[in-house]
Amino acid sequence: MLGGSIAPCNSEGVALRDLPEIAQLQLATLALPDWHPEAHRTPTCVVNGYAIDHPDGVIIFDTGVGADSALIDELYEPDLRMLDQALTHSGMQLAAVTAVVNSHLHFDHCGQNPLLYGSEVPFFIGRSEIDAVQNEPAYTIAEWALPPESQRCLVDDDVAIADGVTVLAAPGHTAGHLALLVEADTERVVLAGQAVWNLAEFVDEVATPSNVADDELRPIAVDTMRRLKALEPSRVFFAHCDHYDPDPNGTANP
Repeated sequence: MLGGSIAPCNSEGVALRDLPEIAQLQLATLALPDWHPEAHRTPTCVVNGYAIDHPDGVIIFDTGVGADSALIDELYEPDLRMLDQALTHSGMQLAAVTAVVNSHLHFDHCGQNPLLYGSEVPFFIGRSEIDAVQNEPAYTIAEWALPPESQRCLVDDDVAIADGVTVLAAPGHTAGHLALLVEADTERVVLAGQAVWNLAEFVDEVATPSNVADDELRPIAVDTMRRLKALEPSRVFFAHCDHYDPDPNGTANP
């Protein structure tokens, strides 16, 4: 079994009795370049990853921005927080990580993957994300994005990876975008990555050109938002904006 007690892609998980601690890890702040479609609204954006303190070991959802890329440093002036430091601050340790899920492989979601390359930790990644990295030179920083083949667990559809933890196919921002469902007997939480750029998009179920550049993916992105809401989570967390906290009337309380 890969990654200690975290199962490979054919796991059949069951809900946990109690929801594990989920820590939001603010891993970077980026300065948006003038050509970025959201730069006119805000000059910076946060980059959040998440750590689940699961009974089987720590599960990471997105690893933020990496270090020592002259291109990224020039374009985005990242103010970095290293993953191991963020985990320690949250009472967890990098050595306890037993799985990583990348929502997608853009540079700000996979940048610290290499901290775990060469280990037995599996990386759950949408299959088409690997294709994009290999075929589109400007897609990301390939050395950050591509785990050793022995550590890749490529995802085409929903898959349980541990009790109470299910990787969800969540296409929209990219074709291979993933989300993560964490559920216990009485509660569900969704980690939605970059399903939206800002909370209003999720509340209003609107896929904007800023977040979904491909016209053909915009209706699919809206379907993903509706599907995540239909899970009736108590909260939905995102990579770059406030969380979604539905009240009984169906509105959001960030």
